[in-house]
Order: sequence, then C-alpha cells, then structure tokens
Amino acid sequence: MNLKFYLPLMLVLAVVASLLEERKAKLPDVPSHTEKQITASTSALTPADIEFDGSNGFLTLLDSNRKISHKEIARWRASLKGNNGFYTYQTNNRPFTALAPDIKGNFHLTHSYLEGYLPFKVDNPMLPMLVIARKKTYQYDHEQYGGLMEIWQSSKQSYYYPSGDCEDHAILLADWLIEAGYDARVAVGTYDGGGHAWVVLFINGNEYVLEATQKRGFGRQYPLASTQPNYHPTMMFTQDHFWLNTGSDVTTDYSSKHWKLMSRFTEQPF
Repeated sequence: MNLKFYLPLMLVLAVVASLLEERKAKLPDVPSHTEKQITASTSALTPADIEFDGSNGFLTLLDSNRKISHKEIARWRASLKGNNGFYTYQTNNRPFTALAPDIKGNFHLTHSYLEGYLPFKVDNPMLPMLVIARKKTYQYDHEQYGGLMEIWQSSKQSYYYPSGDCEDHAILLADWLIEAGYDARVAVGTYDGGGHAWVVLFINGNEYVLEATQKRGFGRQYPLASTQPNYHPTMMFTQDHFWLNTGSDVTTDYSSKHWKLMSRFTEQPF
C-alpha cells in the first residue's frame, strides 16, 4: 500500500481570468422565496455548527474485500499532520482513497467533507448552483490561509464562509444535490492542464458536468458531459464511495467500464 502526493487543486490562468470577469458580472437572480431561504439557512448556522472533525469508520477495498480499520486511518491522518496537499493511498499502484487537510490543518478522507448537509429543500437541481453562485466568491486557498496551497472546507463550512476555491464549491454543490435525492459525485482531475474539482450529475441515463465555481452564463439545464472535453477526470467520490478512472483521463464518459469502484466507507461510532 503506497501513499501518493498530488499537487494542489488550482485552476489554470485561463479559468482564473474567466472567473475574474464573472465576479464583475451580475450574479444570477433567484426567486424571492429562495432569498428568504438563503438568509434563514445561513443565519441558522453558528461557528459551533461548522466545527469539523471528519468521520469515523472503516474502508472496504472492493477488489479484495480487505477492511481498513478506523485506527489505521487515524494513523494515516496523524502521519500527514504538518503537510499540505492532496494525498492518495494506493494498492497495486491504484488509488483507493484520498486525504486532504481541513482549515485547522488536520487531514481527513475526502468523502468526509460531504457531511450530508441540506441547506434547504429544492425541487430543481439547477437551484443549488444558482444559490452558490450568488452566495460564494471564488478565492484561492493561499489567499485565504496565509500562503497554504491546499485547504478544504466541509460542506457546512463552504455554505457558511463567503469564499472558497474549486473543491469547496464542488463539495457543497455535490452534498446538497445528494441530500436532495440526486445522484451526484465530486470529480477530481484537471481542467486545461491545471488541477481542478467539479461535480458530475447523473439523471435519467444522462451525465452532466457542473462547474460549481460558475458565476454567470446559466442556461435552463446543466451541460452534458459529452460536450465538456476539457475536463479530464481521474477520480470521483461521494460520502461513502471512491471511484478511479482506470482508462484515459481524456474522457467525457463518467460511467464507462473504465471507472472502477475502489472502496466503500462505512460509518461507525467512536
């Protein structure tokens, strides 16, 4: 079993330029009753509510049925303390899970950041991204956290804090959609050569790419993944599953045979 370090998830300059333009644009309108829901859900959160300590449980490697205990995972987390970055653990040279640091510098399995948080109920899968576009500003980690290049916010923290980068946006959007009953996953890979995180949504046999950091240019539905070739995925995760792209990352197919379900996380009490 090996540990592998990945470079921080940063958007490339072309995307940054686009985002800077988007910040200047008028944010999308949302219904007046949604404005009230945003205000109510935000004010309902307190600093105590967004305290984050990851999740406790064990991993099952699905190719071998091997169990990795919470004690072993705790050792991984402790061994990474003081580092900064995005790390994967591997078996047979294939990543089966990943860890990233929180705002206090403590490492957690990436799926832990999806806390099962539903800010408020929605009946339209477009609405969460519209709300996030209106509510949250894109900002690099090193700008927010004293030069640190990789810090992750949990879904509650991402809703609470007014700014964050790509994975913070993606974690909040995916978690919200999942809790609203949709099949959504956080995808990690590259966009035009730069590290990035986004959301993939599966509905009625179709796959859609959701650019969670998007601030304008919304249509009536999300774009089909097949029309988004600049996103090159290497892995995906939810609250309890981790998928690895075992084929080419130059793909727009997020359900092909090359996507291998590597591990399952099972919650357990402390």
